[in-house]
Amino acid sequence: MNTNPSRGPYHFRAPSRIFWRTVRGMLPHKTKRGQAALERLKVLDGIPPPYDKKKRMVVPAALKVVRLKPTRKVSSRLQNKLVGPQDWQMMVYSHDGLRMPQCR
Repeated sequence: MNTNPSRGPYHFRAPSRIFWRTVRGMLPHKTKRGQAALERLKVLDGIPPPYDKKKRMVVPAALKVVRLKPTRKVSSRLQNKLVGPQDWQMMVYSHDGLRMPQCR
């Protein structure tokens, strides 16, 4: 049997969509309450104009140094899956049809 990948499970590459999918897995998104909670969630790439002038904050309890045990190794699969801001910007340029910046 042949399959059509455009109908299959979508693997989002944008950091905002990766985070959105992670939060969706933590919610009962098939219920009305879960759907309402997901609609209230706002996930953005970058910092849009209303928020770029606000003071940025750090949550110390969420830092990798605090959360992970020092004796454990960090998975390289997780590091390769996430995209840095420069790489994500290049992907956006390539899909918009704009000139793609040169890689170093």
